[in-house]
Amino acid sequence: MSAMLAALAARDAAWLGGCGPDGDIVLATRARLARNLSDFPFPHRAEAAALATISIDLSRRLQRLPELAGGFAVEIAECEPRSRQLLREKLLAGDDLLANPDHRALVAGPDLALVALINGEDHLRLCAWQSGFAPLEALAAVMQLDDRMGTAFEPAFSQEQGYLTASPGNVGTGLRLSAVLHLPGLVMADEIDKVLNALRQLEFGVRGLAGEGRTVRGALFRIGNLTTLGRDEAEIAADFAAHVGKVIVHERAAREMLLVRDRRGLEDLAWRGRAALANARLMTTQETWDCLSHARLGAGLELVPNPSWGVFNRLLVRHQGAHLELAAGRRLDGRERSAARSDLLREFFAAV
Repeated sequence: MSAMLAALAARDAAWLGGCGPDGDIVLATRARLARNLSDFPFPHRAEAAALATISIDLSRRLQRLPELAGGFAVEIAECEPRSRQLLREKLLAGDDLLANPDHRALVAGPDLALVALINGEDHLRLCAWQSGFAPLEALAAVMQLDDRMGTAFEPAFSQEQGYLTASPGNVGTGLRLSAVLHLPGLVMADEIDKVLNALRQLEFGVRGLAGEGRTVRGALFRIGNLTTLGRDEAEIAADFAAHVGKVIVHERAAREMLLVRDRRGLEDLAWRGRAALANARLMTTQETWDCLSHARLGAGLELVPNPSWGVFNRLLVRHQGAHLELAAGRRLDGRERSAARSDLLREFFAAV
């Protein structure tokens, strides 16, 4: 593994710090813009020579931007499978970029709050992450990055439709806003399906934290807009803030209702989760998702000590397989991963 990837593996993204608005419920907010070059076919139709030209040129230009200078530049094809999994675990890249690595690249700022993905589904995707629920701040950050890249190439653009993208769902502004929410109250109150169905009717997508089609773990949901055509960026952000804001309100109400209905049961759930995190010697992935969720819920209701939302957030990333193996410097079998995971968790929780 290269020195850059080793440094990236050890780096926690700034947005995991947990200091943003509604940080007890919302881990982070992301704004993403899809852009394509007017003179080249979309990546899935472009030849290798064209993809190579795009990757080299955009990567160089991106690394010269002040916001990304001194950060990380990764050629996906040079990453072995475990390093690609690391990028997925850090939520830096999705399957569309990692599945076909040739002439694909990633450029990220030093604190991993700004990320550019090259030759995934589109020629360029610019991403800005913010801690907590901060859609307007995330939008402002990604728009500034887009403005800086505006003179670097002629975008594929139509006066009637807006920015042209490989997926029809991104045509228009090319803007997708998403937030990662912890919703155990709605899950335990059997209200989650009603809330998520209402969001889908309003043209919001809902999935698990790990990505499309992934199982929802630890009551963590990723909610994002599906409509980018016919509205400008400010309208999309305002709609997103209003509707996801309602989900936050419903989650708080569900937690309070559960607290009134069965405080002792919630205390038991939270303390059991907290005790396992601080004392277990073998922890599976699923046990960790569950225990972190229960302890986080208890901390939010002030039933158990709170080490900080940043600790919970960082552990959600660090406890996964690629992080554990890269920290150990070798491949780990299932039992060894469970042992390494429990060691990591105890390090963070035993002293709290």
